[in-house]
Amino acid sequence: MTSSKLPPPHVRAWYFYSFAAEVFSACALAIFLPITLEQLAKEIGSYAPDYTEPCNIASEADDGAGRICKAHILGAWVDPASFSMYVKSVAVAVQAVCIISIGPLADSPYWRKRLLFILTYTGSFSAILFILFPSTSSAPLVLLAGLLFIVGNTTYSIGTVCSNAFLPVLAREDEDVQKALQEANVVRSEDEDIDDMAGYRRASLDQEANNVVPSGLGPAVRAISAEDLAESDPVDTTSLPKFMGRKTHYETLLSLTISRLSSAGTALGFLSGVSALALLLIPVILLKGSTFSLRLAIALSGIWWAVFTIPSWLGLPSGTKEDANRTEKKSFKEAWKRIGSLIRPKEIRSLPNLYLFLFAWIFLSDGFHTITYTSILFCKSVLSFSPSEIILIGILVQFAAITSSITVPKLQHRLTKTNFKILFMAVLAGGLIPIYACVGLMLGLRVLSTKGEMYVLATWFGLVFGPFLSYSRAVYTELIPPGHESTFFSLFAFTDKSASFVGPAVLGLIADLTGNLRYGFIFLLIMLTVPIPVLLRVSVRKGKEDAQKWSESKLAVREDDEEITGLLGAS
Repeated sequence: MTSSKLPPPHVRAWYFYSFAAEVFSACALAIFLPITLEQLAKEIGSYAPDYTEPCNIASEADDGAGRICKAHILGAWVDPASFSMYVKSVAVAVQAVCIISIGPLADSPYWRKRLLFILTYTGSFSAILFILFPSTSSAPLVLLAGLLFIVGNTTYSIGTVCSNAFLPVLAREDEDVQKALQEANVVRSEDEDIDDMAGYRRASLDQEANNVVPSGLGPAVRAISAEDLAESDPVDTTSLPKFMGRKTHYETLLSLTISRLSSAGTALGFLSGVSALALLLIPVILLKGSTFSLRLAIALSGIWWAVFTIPSWLGLPSGTKEDANRTEKKSFKEAWKRIGSLIRPKEIRSLPNLYLFLFAWIFLSDGFHTITYTSILFCKSVLSFSPSEIILIGILVQFAAITSSITVPKLQHRLTKTNFKILFMAVLAGGLIPIYACVGLMLGLRVLSTKGEMYVLATWFGLVFGPFLSYSRAVYTELIPPGHESTFFSLFAFTDKSASFVGPAVLGLIADLTGNLRYGFIFLLIMLTVPIPVLLRVSVRKGKEDAQKWSESKLAVREDDEEITGLLGAS
């Protein structure tokens, strides 16, 4: 495939969904919905402890003189920023349960496409409804906004699962993958050399990226993609029998093609998200950051999501009714059993380094993502950033992440540092943000009190966040048994989502009890400190050996059946 050749029709349709959905994620979910919830709650709030004087929306937040704004919601007085965090926590918990439960439908060729568009238009409609809100806020309206946030967050996340479920199908349609499958099924053919996986990986990734993003951005966007498979060394097939060598060649090529498609889709989604974020600055500035301007931005994000999903609906492959009949109700229980089977004591003992890393990842993922959400609300509620200034914070983080994702790999080659060492340094660098806040609290200094500080810290966080995401996946990839990438990356995603509701809930509780969101940085410091000794116990070298043994044991069990039925005879 040359760089000037357009992707196949099914692939183009899948790219359109990334282009459509990422705008809702980057604009509505990441920025506008959190600060809209906070602002709506503040509009119905009163100053504690008398609760007689309405909160002044335009005033600087005063978290040290006793004038703490609280909103009366569901019978309790809640800090407006805490309300936004509580809603986020509930949304993530609902999302985690639904993602696992919906897995069987996403695996069904018939339901995958239909579910994707049901979710898309449910989520986009929930966003568009914000434009119909009355100008005066009320407690029921605030609760409705929170419910719509949960709906939008859940539908987007499950939609992403359905979208990613197309990746193996699209990858199997690739000409090189089909050729590898045919060669793998010809058991008695003469020996042929296995293609150079490293050369294929680099060429195909770059060619696909050049079709959808400007030259030079592909590697950086791949690096910050939360859904992408990190690159790893090719599997050694020289010690395997000819049939098993071709089998491994096919599976590796399939995995790399999935990674290539995911990378290009993420690149396109990133560009659409950042571009839309910059465009939405215009109405926000013109309307002076009013609540209406925020609701308008949310609605426009939903409209973008709905409109640009239409080419995906027209172009993505669709299953038959017979496929739907194969999806039984009991498969929902099987989805949870599948996750349970991966965390059995036997599996943990077989792959101790992988599970140690996953344990550390639970804290690190929750900590880093909570820093992002907390910082947005901190800027809004404590430092009284305008919506346009918060958008600038978001853009700074994204482009700092891109910059570091381009430069860090180059520095890594010069310094000859391993992926694990780069990740460890990123964790330590990320921990400097809560350390800075905590030292200020202990010494009574007015840290995190100016907008200039937040711009600097946003840039620092972006520089750290890019390598953190990419190298955490790179290290995890090294620990995964070859040929089982999909299974273990589903476990990786589950651990990411299953505990991520804890951080926002705890931060919201801290803000409610203390009236000072700065104390939340103590919790963030704990979240980023606890996994450090766990990471130090991880041995990547030993983990690779364990992963290879685990994979070989699974291959040995399946080998007899595969020789009879042929390798993955039905694609």
